[in-house]
Amino acid sequence: MSAPGAVPICYDDLLHYFDEGRKPAAALRIGGEYELFGIAADSGKAIPFEGRRGVRRILERMLADANWSPLCEANQLICLIGRDDSNITIEPGAQIELSGAPQANLWAVASELSHYVEQLRAVTRDWHIDFIGIGMHPFSRTDAIPFVDKCRYAIMAPYLKEKGRLSEAMMKATATVQVNLDYTNEADAMEKLRTAMGITSVVSAIFAHSPLSAGRPNGFLTRREHVWRHTDPDRCGLLPFVFEQDASFEDYLRYALQVPMMFVVRDQRWIPMHGILFGDFMARGHAGLRATREDWDLHQSTLFPEVRLKQYLEVRGADAQPPHLVLAVPALWTGILYDPEARRAAWELVRDWRIEERQALHRDICREGLQARVRGTPLLGMAQELIRIAGDGLRRQGEASDLLAPIEALVLKQGKTPAEILLEKWDAWHHDVSRLIRYCSYFEGVALAKEAP
Repeated sequence: MSAPGAVPICYDDLLHYFDEGRKPAAALRIGGEYELFGIAADSGKAIPFEGRRGVRRILERMLADANWSPLCEANQLICLIGRDDSNITIEPGAQIELSGAPQANLWAVASELSHYVEQLRAVTRDWHIDFIGIGMHPFSRTDAIPFVDKCRYAIMAPYLKEKGRLSEAMMKATATVQVNLDYTNEADAMEKLRTAMGITSVVSAIFAHSPLSAGRPNGFLTRREHVWRHTDPDRCGLLPFVFEQDASFEDYLRYALQVPMMFVVRDQRWIPMHGILFGDFMARGHAGLRATREDWDLHQSTLFPEVRLKQYLEVRGADAQPPHLVLAVPALWTGILYDPEARRAAWELVRDWRIEERQALHRDICREGLQARVRGTPLLGMAQELIRIAGDGLRRQGEASDLLAPIEALVLKQGKTPAEILLEKWDAWHHDVSRLIRYCSYFEGVALAKEAP
């Protein structure tokens, strides 16, 4: 049976799904997604989801703002829905995530993030907690962070545990900055997808920022990427087919249909699907159920390639950043993907790599960052050129190219990643937890831009 009021879907419906995402060139928007760790300001340990000073209580306090409406599961608040198409969700380890509304320019993206941080600060002012931007939790061990009590995670956690040895760490102890960008038609979407997938490992190295775990160096510059590489090979990593020149919406659809399903929802009940392929579910049904558009949307949310195609593009490869670097992530991707000249130049840097070279680089940047090699050459020079390409693209768009300045200072002038700077500071601070918290703090760190000059 289908969900009440839902209409079963077919292959052609899903092909049309991607086509529905087209936007006029003048209406392309930028969306940011920011995952932060809530921590106790004295110890840096993860705050819980439940409890007097837990994340759920933060959501409840934020409902005083008329922009937010509650979304509940089993009569428990789990999400805030904004009137402007933004939302605030909770990740499995109680990381809190703002999924921003589509914005017309980078200054609006910056303003939205700043307003959100001020809201968080206002509702937690008397709690002695903080929110930090870093790709892996630097102090709490994964096994010390409880899972958030959500139906989705109760099914996802055991499923992924069978697929990847680091899946629990992915769910509870990682955080990222993601950027959502639009496309005008199929050719535009696939060119952006190909370019983004081609350079994603370079961008991950540029923004590597997860070198600490359990209060000590973990041997990686971006351990978050390493963790994702050991989560689920069916739904994570690079997608080789996108590098074909004639790759299409249909190719992405075929990929998505071959990814095993985790769950569907019927009458507010989450039902495990035990790994049936979505294509098989759509063709033949399962246990008396028929596939619906709602099932497809839910399935899409469980696909985790480095770049995800929905009715927009979602680039996913950057670690969560300290506040002075966070806006450089949407700035870099906007500069490259929204400017045709920059997009072509970026693709030229990586177009002739074999898939084996792309996979090897994706592995090597986790430990080596910008010193990882492609064909014997360190990645640093290519990363520097990519940042220059992004800056030129922003200037041609009339966008805020100065938002790249902090990452330019690191990569162009010092040749270092944020992770290397953090490790240097960690030693200089003699492993002082409070100093690291202040550096990564969204309450005490460098102020975010609030409005265009």
